[in-house]
Amino acid sequence: MRNSSRSSFWAMPGRLLSIAIAFGFLLSALITIIAMTQPRFAERLVVNDGQIVLQTADRQMAGSLLPPERLPATISPVEPLDLTPEPDAIESYQTQARFFARQDALALWLRESRPDSLSVLSGEQLPSAVQLAPSQRLPFEFWMQILVGFAIFVISAWIWALQPRAWPNRLFGLAGAGLWLAASTAAVYSTRWLALPTSLFLPLSSANGFGAMLYGAAMISLFLIYPVRLVSNRALLAVGALFGGWFLLGLLDQVGSPPAEVPLLTAVEMLLILILVIVQFVKSRKNPLQRAAIRWVGVSTSVGSGLFISAAAIPAVLGIEPLIDQSYAFAFFLIVHLGVAFGLRRNALFQSEQWAITMFRAAFFGLLLIAVDILLITLLGSIGSAAVLTLLLLLPFFYLPWRSFMQRWLTGSAHIADLLEEVAHIALVADVPQRARQWQDIFDKAFSPLQVEHIEHASPAEVIIADEGLAMHLPAAIDCPAMTIRYRSRGTRLFQDRDRQLAARLIDLASSLKRQQEAFKQGVSSERSRISRDLHDDLSARLVSGLMLDDPAQLKAVLRSSLAEVRSIVTAEESGCAQLADILADCRAEAAERLEASGMALHWPVGDMPGRLDPQPQKALVSVLREIVTNAVKHSGGSRLTVEAKVDSNRLYIVATDDGRNFNGTMRQGNGLRNMRARMTAIEGYFDHEGQPDGGFRISLNLPVTP
Repeated sequence: MRNSSRSSFWAMPGRLLSIAIAFGFLLSALITIIAMTQPRFAERLVVNDGQIVLQTADRQMAGSLLPPERLPATISPVEPLDLTPEPDAIESYQTQARFFARQDALALWLRESRPDSLSVLSGEQLPSAVQLAPSQRLPFEFWMQILVGFAIFVISAWIWALQPRAWPNRLFGLAGAGLWLAASTAAVYSTRWLALPTSLFLPLSSANGFGAMLYGAAMISLFLIYPVRLVSNRALLAVGALFGGWFLLGLLDQVGSPPAEVPLLTAVEMLLILILVIVQFVKSRKNPLQRAAIRWVGVSTSVGSGLFISAAAIPAVLGIEPLIDQSYAFAFFLIVHLGVAFGLRRNALFQSEQWAITMFRAAFFGLLLIAVDILLITLLGSIGSAAVLTLLLLLPFFYLPWRSFMQRWLTGSAHIADLLEEVAHIALVADVPQRARQWQDIFDKAFSPLQVEHIEHASPAEVIIADEGLAMHLPAAIDCPAMTIRYRSRGTRLFQDRDRQLAARLIDLASSLKRQQEAFKQGVSSERSRISRDLHDDLSARLVSGLMLDDPAQLKAVLRSSLAEVRSIVTAEESGCAQLADILADCRAEAAERLEASGMALHWPVGDMPGRLDPQPQKALVSVLREIVTNAVKHSGGSRLTVEAKVDSNRLYIVATDDGRNFNGTMRQGNGLRNMRARMTAIEGYFDHEGQPDGGFRISLNLPVTP
């Protein structure tokens, strides 16, 4: 169980990226602290036409530097060699050894004597003293290398975290780590004020060379296997051994001269990278996916590496002045890594998917939050009290809400009440595709997964946490497909039991609301059917009776009762519980009146009718008896209707028979018969009808009565 938990921990891409970024940030901060603790002044020493010139804090030329007054006699005056930014560019090992010895002595002099002024020879050829202002502000070139190196490291760590066990991802991650190491260490010694102690300078220079070698070897290995594998993994070991051995020989000063160490090694690596990019272009010409991958990575690598070779590497090998300062040359490699980022945005590079962009965006905004916090702290410590008061008044209204929003976006936290409210709205959406999109958005807000997959077949019956917390399966609900969501909180957390409970709660709520909506629709449909039956059975019966009347007064009475019936139907007015005998007496009187108006006789014996009827059975019975009379008047063509009623075992049995002549042995069931059957079924009653062999029609029904 412990091993599975450990494997789940390392399978979280967001967590891996967070750890890598934290590691890179801490080491970058350590390097920055080392640089800030070295002696530094606001004035700068620069080489101009073979002479050392002192620049003031506002970058004005103060004059040529004269030998410092308190400089030990064992050290010759400061010379242009002392300001060489990159020791690997020195032409010989002897000169390089002299350079490091002078660096050690000058660094010791700076620490012990702490000079407060330097003498210069001004343009009028007059010596003058320039006061030195101690400063801990690091130059722009330092921050350029630190930030470029850290950005490259973050992009490489992002690619590696997506699939840490895939060789292309590993190699690209190693390349970024090597370049970050080279840029960060170079930032310290290439921007030194005058000198660094050898105990610091040599390790930094060696780390810079190792990082440059690692970058080139990793990129060569990458293009040997990606996107088309050209060699086996053993060949990759040979690449590492070759360039690693070259680097070790350089550390032992066994390659002829310093430019033949890292500068030549780097130039050869860059050249091999360009050649391999061309080979990959040729090899991938028949595979669109491979061609799409090499198009972005290869082109950006070719541009970035080509610029670095032409502007920095080749001039260093040839012993001439580089076309661009080393601190700016590192920016060329940022082109390579940004090309990979844009390639990942457009194509499936390194077998990654679109959700990788979401994780990178989360890391970017997380760093942005930290940067803004640091900026605010810096501002509050450097401005006046009035400005501080103004900022403190503005923070609660602008910055804090924005920061809270960004934190919620990054962590995917959402209030459960908001989620439940959205579920209530989604369950009522009629359009199924729109409902499915909004349903997926609910779980995106609740859990912020990096990946969402629809399950086409074998939907789970309940919410299930799978892959040791990396994924969670969601069953189909409210006509939306089942889903699998992966990598909780942008890939920084595992799914836990409380997440499963929340998902189940959301699904249960949506399903319950959907069932209630269906029940509501069914109720509306039932009410419409009831109104339709009542209009057909009750109102039409009265209107048919009115057609048979010649007396205007009687016709008005029928019309008034019809209007009252309409109001009763529409408003669903129902009387209370009534005696069965009274109900049947009213129905018998109404039937006799209607039949007499149409020229038919009624035979309905009066008997003992114990029991009562509730409002719904009462309404159903009255409507059915009216429809029986209506059918007899309209369709039978007979002269007599016989109704027999009795109560037995708390059930009312009624049989109605006419002596009509229009029944021909066949029958088509119309609305009236269907409505009567539906009414009886609704109150647990029974309804049947049949034609008589000698003519006429017979209807049988029974229903429960309350004793």
